[in-house]
Amino acid sequence: MAIILGILQGITEWLPISSSGHLAIFQHYSGEEPPLLFDVILHLGSLSVISYILRNEIKDFLISLPSALKNFNDSSNLKDDERLVLLVFLASIPTAIIGLFLDGEIIENFYNKMHLVGFCLIITGIVIWYSKGYHNSLDFNELSYFRACCIGIVQGLSILPGISRSGTTIAFLRIFGLEPIKAAKFSFLMFIPAIIGATLLKLNEAESTIEDVGSISILLGFSASVISSFLSINFLLKIISKQKFHYFTPYCFTIGVFLILDYFVSLV
Repeated sequence: MAIILGILQGITEWLPISSSGHLAIFQHYSGEEPPLLFDVILHLGSLSVISYILRNEIKDFLISLPSALKNFNDSSNLKDDERLVLLVFLASIPTAIIGLFLDGEIIENFYNKMHLVGFCLIITGIVIWYSKGYHNSLDFNELSYFRACCIGIVQGLSILPGISRSGTTIAFLRIFGLEPIKAAKFSFLMFIPAIIGATLLKLNEAESTIEDVGSISILLGFSASVISSFLSINFLLKIISKQKFHYFTPYCFTIGVFLILDYFVSLV
């Protein structure tokens, strides 16, 4: 079971089809509900992969971090990498606020009502499809601070199962004018502080998770997440570079409509 969850998370985290949505679907139809921290551990597998793929960008990011903090109050003097630090920081603020506000009973309602997940998947599909008409070529440093905050809001809302984090953030970044691969990399950079924050909030559950799941299962799930994440990220970058990102819309629509119909049929 741990391997299946690891593969599922690794694929759906990066492809624009919502990892939380597919986790909700899996739990609903299988009756299995792994501890929340186990899901976070699987996300750490994805984090290790994206940290490797973006190792050069992360190195430049960390080198620029001290000077960016020093010149934080005077953003007009920030250079390219320093400005990227500020953009990621600004995007992370609304993500954290929304995540703290929505976490809890609101999210539980989504995991218990598949038609809500279905509606969110359809929304994801619409956003992805709408972005296909945008073929701009802006770089990171041409993204405004206001739009970075907007992307942070979009990422925060992806806590709702069915709203794809990668799908909606990349789509909106493309709509805002970023070159497709740049949009994907900015979305990936935003993922790093988001998952680190989620991990820190769940550290108090570490001991109980190991007891409930088992260290071997955690290791297998983590490894499966790493392998599937690496394959999925490279596949996604190829799809984006070929301007075929919107090809995922039919999948989101199909699963979304199925969940909605299945829910209402169950009421009859």
